[in-house]
Amino acid sequence: MSRSTPDKPRHVRGLSCLGVANAGRTLYRAAQASHRELFLGVLLGVLYVTAIVALRDRNSLTDEVNHFAQIHLLLRGDWRVVGQLTTIPGYHAATAAILWLSGADSLAAARLVSAAFGLLAIAGFHALRRQVWPTTETLATAQFVALPIMVPFFFVVYTDIFALALLLWATFATLKGRHWPSALLLVALVCVRQNEVVWAGFLAMLAVWPAWRRSGSRAWREIAACGLPYLLPVAGFLAFWAWNGSISLSSTQAALHPDLSLHAGNLYFALVFAGALLPFHVLAGLREFADRARTRPWLFAIPLLVFAGFWWGFHADNPYNTVFPHYYLHNEFVWATERYLGLRAALAALAAAAACGLALTLLRPVGSAWIYIFAALFLAASWLVESRYVLVPFVLWLALREQRGRAIENATLALWLVLAVLIFSGTVGHWAFP
Repeated sequence: MSRSTPDKPRHVRGLSCLGVANAGRTLYRAAQASHRELFLGVLLGVLYVTAIVALRDRNSLTDEVNHFAQIHLLLRGDWRVVGQLTTIPGYHAATAAILWLSGADSLAAARLVSAAFGLLAIAGFHALRRQVWPTTETLATAQFVALPIMVPFFFVVYTDIFALALLLWATFATLKGRHWPSALLLVALVCVRQNEVVWAGFLAMLAVWPAWRRSGSRAWREIAACGLPYLLPVAGFLAFWAWNGSISLSSTQAALHPDLSLHAGNLYFALVFAGALLPFHVLAGLREFADRARTRPWLFAIPLLVFAGFWWGFHADNPYNTVFPHYYLHNEFVWATERYLGLRAALAALAAAAACGLALTLLRPVGSAWIYIFAALFLAASWLVESRYVLVPFVLWLALREQRGRAIENATLALWLVLAVLIFSGTVGHWAFP
């Protein structure tokens, strides 16, 4: 006689059903997430292509005149430097090489190359975010693409996006332990925007900090092996500085971009910038800051100091900050802040709120808090108050920070998309530029 299989106990059958239900819910959520990612990808892809087409036949925008003139010279085999060019022409050489290979020679074609560099930056941000905060990279990258002040620079002949792509990929290489490839990318970065050599110090700290925390000076061999490559871009920068006589490539522009001078303008502008773009994060962070301050009353001095510092310390007296304030948004900000005391007080309060509300944001990996030191140095080294300078530390911070929650992050993305469309419309219509 064959023995029949005994029935499973009731509690085992219940657990089996529960497991199937949980698996079903997991699959359903994964499908929902996949649909959201597909929707975001299609939406942002359509907007990206639309932006390329919208700017294709527009006249030169501001500094595009000088940048495209330099590219055009290189295309003709003429190695002279445009007199107003402040950066080493690495971006221009790369763009000219691509145009030469494609047989193109137009501003529209150069803008298309910049848009391709934008895709390189997007891929770098996505890779870095996936390395640091896995499973959050899709929404974070969508926010990166929609970052309002940055959006126009994806599609114009400027150096900033190519430089940002190099820095993002260098950071990714550092976190993967590939220090010499990272250093080579940083050398390329110095050849595009030499003032961004500051970030070689930050990546060096990311490279050596784990060994230092683990073993201190006893790990000096490991620390030296990890940190040595990052001296290469610094050495290249110092060699250029000694040869050229100033950090600015153009000697006629050196007075407006002085060496070894520190200014508070961009530091306070960065706080206002962050507070305006991350209002939901600031509000959530202020509650946590208040909770900590109840047990550490000295923390209440921080917002007062930031407010006072902004009120008395924020000034943008670089002559370029007075140019067409109703066209350049960052100059409009400076112009209005200097003239309207009520607005100055409101912006000082916003800067203080941002400093307190975002200070407790968790960053990865270990050692990422050094970003605040190097960001302060990078921002203070520039006299001209410029939104483009703020973008670099802000984007790195976005890549390394912990997200708040889906509701807050989705609301932030929606806000940025609206602002991005408005700012890009101003760029296309030649009535506003970041």
